[in-house]
Amino acid sequence: MNIDVIWCVIILIILCVIGAVGCKMWLKSFEGMQIPFLPFEVNPSYEGLLTFWTFVIILQIMIPLSLYVTIELCKILQVYHIHNNVDLYDAQTNKRSECRAMNITEELGQVQYIFSDKTGTLTENKMVFRRCTVNGIDYNHPPSELEKQYLKPGSPVPPVIANPTLFEDMTATLGDRITYTSSAQRIQEFLLVLAICNTVVVSATPHRDLMNASGVIEDDQGTVTIVRPNESIANDQRAQGSTLSDRYTRLAESRSITPSPPPNTSLKQHVPSLSPIHSSPEASPVSESPTKVHRQIPVSPTVRAKSIITCKINAISSVLRNKNSSRSNLENRSQISPLRNQLLQQSPTNGRPIFEAESPDELALVNAAYTYDSCLINRSPNHVLVNTPGGGVTEFEVLKVLPFDSSRKCQSVIVRRNGTQEIILYTKGADSSVMACLTPCSPDSVEGHLREKTQQQLDHYARQGLRVLVMAKRVLTPMEFVDWLSRHKECEMTMENREKKVRESFVNIEKNLTLLGATGIEDRLQDGVPEALSSLLLAGIVIWVLTGDKPETAINVAYSAKLFNPQMELLRLTARSRDAAETSIMFYLNEIERSLVDGPSGSRAKARALVVDGKTLTFILDLRSNLTKPFLRLTKHCASVLCCRSTPLQKAFLVKVVKEELQMRTLAIGDGANDVSMIQMADVGVGISGQEGMQAVMASDFTLSRFRLLENLLLVHGLWCYDRLARMILYFFYKNATFVFLIFWYQLFCGFSGAVMIDQMYLMLYNLVFTSLPPLAIGVYDKFVPEDLLFSRPQLYRYGRLGKAYKPHTFWLIMLESLYQSLVIFFIAEAAYWDTDIGIWQFGATIATSSLITMLLQCAIEIKSWTILHVLSIAISLGAFYVFSIFYNSVCVSCLGLPSSYWVIQTSMSTSSYWLISLLTAILAVLPNYTIRTFVATIWPDGGTKAILQKRRNERREPLIMGISIRL
Repeated sequence: MNIDVIWCVIILIILCVIGAVGCKMWLKSFEGMQIPFLPFEVNPSYEGLLTFWTFVIILQIMIPLSLYVTIELCKILQVYHIHNNVDLYDAQTNKRSECRAMNITEELGQVQYIFSDKTGTLTENKMVFRRCTVNGIDYNHPPSELEKQYLKPGSPVPPVIANPTLFEDMTATLGDRITYTSSAQRIQEFLLVLAICNTVVVSATPHRDLMNASGVIEDDQGTVTIVRPNESIANDQRAQGSTLSDRYTRLAESRSITPSPPPNTSLKQHVPSLSPIHSSPEASPVSESPTKVHRQIPVSPTVRAKSIITCKINAISSVLRNKNSSRSNLENRSQISPLRNQLLQQSPTNGRPIFEAESPDELALVNAAYTYDSCLINRSPNHVLVNTPGGGVTEFEVLKVLPFDSSRKCQSVIVRRNGTQEIILYTKGADSSVMACLTPCSPDSVEGHLREKTQQQLDHYARQGLRVLVMAKRVLTPMEFVDWLSRHKECEMTMENREKKVRESFVNIEKNLTLLGATGIEDRLQDGVPEALSSLLLAGIVIWVLTGDKPETAINVAYSAKLFNPQMELLRLTARSRDAAETSIMFYLNEIERSLVDGPSGSRAKARALVVDGKTLTFILDLRSNLTKPFLRLTKHCASVLCCRSTPLQKAFLVKVVKEELQMRTLAIGDGANDVSMIQMADVGVGISGQEGMQAVMASDFTLSRFRLLENLLLVHGLWCYDRLARMILYFFYKNATFVFLIFWYQLFCGFSGAVMIDQMYLMLYNLVFTSLPPLAIGVYDKFVPEDLLFSRPQLYRYGRLGKAYKPHTFWLIMLESLYQSLVIFFIAEAAYWDTDIGIWQFGATIATSSLITMLLQCAIEIKSWTILHVLSIAISLGAFYVFSIFYNSVCVSCLGLPSSYWVIQTSMSTSSYWLISLLTAILAVLPNYTIRTFVATIWPDGGTKAILQKRRNERREPLIMGISIRL
């Protein structure tokens, strides 16, 4: 559009130059004689220069300045309707769509590439602990009937049903019935990693996010329960754990004065994490004010801290004892069903802790550990309190937290059990990272067989679509830890390449690990995702799914989501070197090009899908490898692409290269903080308001609650918005150009003097009032294809994806049409009034009326779906013209210093020639356009026209009439 506006400026300059030259030539024709209508001598060149600027003023309507205002108004109304559309409202989550960008609605109808995250975007992000492997044994946790109660979006994560075999193996002892077997100790340590290697905190009350999808902080209507410790309970508990309570008393006192957690700790580690799990009978709810002033009975900080911690320990220990007593009464597996029911009934009201996690994965692992009596009781920046199956309540000193990052793909914590000098590093992360960091061993050794079996089980988990994590540990000597810590602090203090050096320091300590076990977590697909992806693929949109999962897991999910189908040819890039990556890419490219030469029709019918793993992606995106362009050439032959083990920066870079190298319009959709860079890089960013905070939502242009709503947003609203704006802009160019040409033709009869036959008030109100509503009706409410047809025929989206509504040549066709219609309007009126004594204002009133009726008829031809609003826009425009004209010509004899047009319109309306000219010119002006449109729609109907005609035949239940099929 901006290029066409430049062309409008050029056309305006050309018309002004022609007018200036015409004025000069007209005046020069009187050279040597007295000009009868000029009492003084004139300089033709000087007058021509002045006339140039006169034409700039009277023809400036050629530059559609009001078009920009109309476009913005249309977009605001489009955003309003998208925001309030009931089809984009999700009743289960009680969330509706949010439009955070007001100026890109038309780009929703032109998307060519979609880049999507998987976890939380295509899936529920409700992680369910499904399988684990320890000591090479697979422990399954199959779905239960009670899990159906948790399928509704927004419901809590279903509890884990305990595996009795794992309980037996976890508590297996030697002959002395005191010492656990090595396998049992490994299981217990595996569960300990699940409980402490995370950022989970224990809360007294469930967390409620106060920020909505619009980024507005809502008022907190929740209540906070303040515990008033029972003195008798507190006195009984002081004797049981004085040492432990004193330590946490000092911690509570210090935090109450200077709450400054280290950078690696979560912001959720605040004082409420030290609050009791449940309230005592004397508890009373108090509204939480912004200043967080809590009412409580006077009690010393020491006594209060002791009571809080011991109350929490006893509450959780009581729950665990009840669970253990229930299990001890079960001697065979036939009695497991009552146990399951009892475990499911554990809730915060009866002592079960409330875990709050930054990631649903961590929450699933901590809940699984709790099921097997490895319960996280409390967490502070420097200490972790855990109830372990073999050791009861145990306190660990946190020496260092190694947070997760996308390069290492793992997270670690270095702890020391209180009362011992043993320092242990616990790690959990992706199998590709952790398995490579294990202590080297012989494949024939016991440890080697264990790793091989574990890897086989991990591959099996991945093929089932489960997200896999591996747990490992390393025992450090005090000297090793002190030496590493000193070097690590130097890395943290450096000013150059700090992040890289810190990451390398983490890698140096996360090696020579011992395998503990692995987990498989299920993340179900959201409802409607397969159907939405199928429709988007049928619409011709290329879909890339960028995930951090294993290739096997991602491929399984891709088939389940119908991103891949069995008829697709699956291409895989899994190289371990730059040369291998280049060889694979060139091999596939040569095969595809050969198939195009041998059998082009069959090869086009064969859809392809591409799978790229993380290491290959690293080689491809390395600018020194020169593999980016060959890779993009390969992806152009694929309907969908799956990138596995991708990092946030890789996601953003992929969007960038596709947008810049392929010149494609891109859309990125995600739900987490790791998707922000990708969302911001794309032309259109869509955020899913899910489980992982509001970062993606705040960075996005549009917000949805479920992925399936993207189908409606793009295929319906996006296509409508694009088509509406395209036709509205072209109509604006048409009506402005027609009006300018009418004024220009009059210059042939007034010596290019810059005189105008239309009253100045009409000129001012032409765009503002008389022709403002019909473009708005087209730009906001017109539907070129009904909604149901857009859903049933996603292929119609190619109309917007290929930009068919607004091609570069369309502007020039509009200019030719304006030129023709202006000739018809002006010269028919000029011929009708030839050799009469009609005045200039009466002639101008006829021209203004004819042009307005013609433009309204042209608008009627453009309208695809008539509603009462379209009818009113045309009726009000025509009515406003006549009401204003009659009033203005009746009362304004010499208004505003303008020439008098008193009673002009009344005189014109009283003659038959006025009505005949107005109607005849309007019909003749639009007749060619209407005829051509009818002919094209009959002989070469587009997809939308075919769909509408087919729908009408089906509604009338008429047989399909064979038409003429012409193939060029």
